[in-house]
Amino acid sequence: MRSIGIKTILQVYKKGILNEFKPMKNMKKVNVFGHIVLLILSGLFFSGCSWDDLWSGDDDGVDCGEVFCLGTLLAESESFNRHLREAVELAKEDIKNAGEDIEIISEDFRAGEEEAEASAMRLHEIGVHAVVGPSFSSDAINVFDFISKNKIVTISPSATSPEITKRNKALVDGREQNYFFRLAPSDLFQAPILAGEITGSNVVVVYRDDAWGQGLFIPVKENLESAGKTVKEVKYSPKEDEFPGAEKVVEMVEMLDEIENTDSIVALVFSEGKKIIKGLLASDTIPDETKYYVGDGFLLNDGFFPLGDKEKEGAMGGFTNITSSPLPEKRLAEFKERFSDDAESVSSFAAHAYDATVILHLAALAAGSTEPANYVQEIEKVSESGTECYTYATCAAALTDGTETNDDINYQGLSGPIAFNNYGDIKSGFYAVYTYDREGKSSVEYVDFDGKSVSTGTN
Repeated sequence: MRSIGIKTILQVYKKGILNEFKPMKNMKKVNVFGHIVLLILSGLFFSGCSWDDLWSGDDDGVDCGEVFCLGTLLAESESFNRHLREAVELAKEDIKNAGEDIEIISEDFRAGEEEAEASAMRLHEIGVHAVVGPSFSSDAINVFDFISKNKIVTISPSATSPEITKRNKALVDGREQNYFFRLAPSDLFQAPILAGEITGSNVVVVYRDDAWGQGLFIPVKENLESAGKTVKEVKYSPKEDEFPGAEKVVEMVEMLDEIENTDSIVALVFSEGKKIIKGLLASDTIPDETKYYVGDGFLLNDGFFPLGDKEKEGAMGGFTNITSSPLPEKRLAEFKERFSDDAESVSSFAAHAYDATVILHLAALAAGSTEPANYVQEIEKVSESGTECYTYATCAAALTDGTETNDDINYQGLSGPIAFNNYGDIKSGFYAVYTYDREGKSSVEYVDFDGKSVSTGTN
């Protein structure tokens, strides 16, 4: 079970969560609270929790009334998030080294199981001033209304569903402040780039039947059909108790009409894509010359190669993998060297998580307030126009030097120059287009949101 700290109970009380327990006439509220706490503690002890367990909560000892509290909604059970969580900790380290204070309070939950909102509620009860996450589109959509209603400034490092833009637009057009931002571009940008890479006229799209998969599939299909291609789809539930298994997904593809004429297969998948794609490669039904295209939910360089002998026979067409990515600059390389993992394996989205943490703290610093409603409008200001600064320390120094001369800062992120539009989306960014042969050897091209090649001097 998730450990519960005494501090949490006190903070919940302070927030008024227990106010529904109205004291009887002539009875002091503190006595009622004491009885409630005693009942809670008794229940926990009888459930097998020790005294040490009660004091081991993530938020134990943190007073969000005295320090900037940042909550994270990055499911610890998901390997995709390990670099994002570490990036937040690295940002915390840099903020503290610059003489400012910040505490991180993490919530764990099962991604895609509609638990994200409950975790967001717990962070709100504790009193966090901002949130980094969620990383997945389905979780981001699940928490969106709660985040907006309770005015919690939130930056997602990797949620890409167009639905988020749609919801923010509805708020802004209704003259309400949006509180949800993201540093990963909407899939409305990825879709035409991905579709533009696909060759052949007969295309099969295999995708997750969730917010991310649907959000990317629809514009990909529209772009392919507008180019005169025939599109057939195979969707599957990614939920743990409903996922049919990789073998079943492969069977569904094999059963499509005229599958023997397939030119290209597009896989809009997460980690389960490894088994699905390898199953497709091993199929005797799907042509060996079929080319494979993978969206940014799964990176082929993450343990996909080497292929088995039978899989190699079916990999004649090769692979193309597209993902949102910062340009390969020196600062980014130095950042990845700080991770506990091998630098080459560090997720491209880690820089987004780092930048999100820095921007949130700088915005609060610029406003002179940790109250979200007071600093939310500074999110755009600290990251666009003004004097360019490249580290938290230099940006914070400009804001706190006692003059107004340098207060108009422009934080240049590790993920690249950052500027938000009116709906919380970034205005510009880049995609890495990786091309692999069947031996796993790759080349990479970087393109902007318009699909135009960007020169980096790196291959």
